[in-house]
Amino acid sequence: MGQDEKECEESDVRELLRQAGLSESALGSALGEGDVAYADALYLLTRMRFTPDESRCYWSEIVLHKEGLNLALGRDVGLRVAVCDYFMNLHPRMREPVIVEVQVLLRTERGALVDELTGLYNRRYFNDAIHREVERFKRFGQQFSLVMLDVDHFKRFNDTYGHLAGDDALQAVAAVLLETARTFDHVVRYGGEEFALILPHTDADQAAAAAERLRQAVERRPAQALGQPVPLTVSLGVATFPEDAINARDLVGRADEALYEAKLTRNRSCSYTEKSRQFPRAPLGLAVVFDSPEQERVTVRVLNISFGGMLCQSPAAILPGSRVEVLLTGEHPGAPNLRLGCRVVRLERQSEGGPYEIALTFEDIGDEVRRSLVRLVELDQGAEI
Repeated sequence: MGQDEKECEESDVRELLRQAGLSESALGSALGEGDVAYADALYLLTRMRFTPDESRCYWSEIVLHKEGLNLALGRDVGLRVAVCDYFMNLHPRMREPVIVEVQVLLRTERGALVDELTGLYNRRYFNDAIHREVERFKRFGQQFSLVMLDVDHFKRFNDTYGHLAGDDALQAVAAVLLETARTFDHVVRYGGEEFALILPHTDADQAAAAAERLRQAVERRPAQALGQPVPLTVSLGVATFPEDAINARDLVGRADEALYEAKLTRNRSCSYTEKSRQFPRAPLGLAVVFDSPEQERVTVRVLNISFGGMLCQSPAAILPGSRVEVLLTGEHPGAPNLRLGCRVVRLERQSEGGPYEIALTFEDIGDEVRRSLVRLVELDQGAEI
């Protein structure tokens, strides 16, 4: 499908949603690119999450179903009725749908996703948003970064000026973050005096620069307590996906590690990418096949994997320097099967008669393989934040 055709279809989706009563403000930037637009559209209508591939298929069938209902009844039944009938009768996914005015629904949902004190998004929204960014990487290869930040010495501030002044200070920090962040960044109150920003389309260098801008902006805006200005500073930790982690849980952990490093001196931003020059590793419980022209096939167990290589446990020794083809066969539905060229760089054995530990380095993997590795690790771990 060409780019013009894609844009045309996504425009049709947006127009149908407008006809269904969703305002431009409700739509905003809620529709992603490509097939993600169909998943986002169905979520807006049903609050059910489907994969982009499922969603494209469902959307086509719903549009045809709407046309059939229009012909049968002699009037336009509307997109919402077609969606409801489709998911109740033709492809049952809803049991007891509730009819509610869309603006009431949006207000209710906003209340559930927004922190009452600061007006920022809350932890519940954060968990959903960060997984959406991981999905976007898996489909389009778009990097994103995470900034975790903590107000320095906030307990001391509360003890000195009182909790009401502390609330005012948190509101002031939240206002600075919103003013400094881009319109498509996700600004979140993560909990207590800790905040988080998800930065779409942002690499490690850009994220480090953004964190420094945020730090300086907060430093320039003192809080007000007992009628006088009181300096406030923040410490920030930055991590980038997928350079620093290959799943959402680990990305939060990496950003927290960088934040801890920054808090050692306070009023500082620290990037995990700068702190650790190694590829991020993730545990992976898959059996893989080593295929080498120098010996018979060997089935081994992966201990952990990164974009640079992997550590395996093998019943047979494979000498350093040997080149092997590794077949990663997913054990879960939808897991990709990958064949990667590797070279053995280390061979160790903890005890006589025990298995060998073999470290391998990958030979030049591209963006598509990186996306497949992310999908493979995510399916294997099946873990939420």
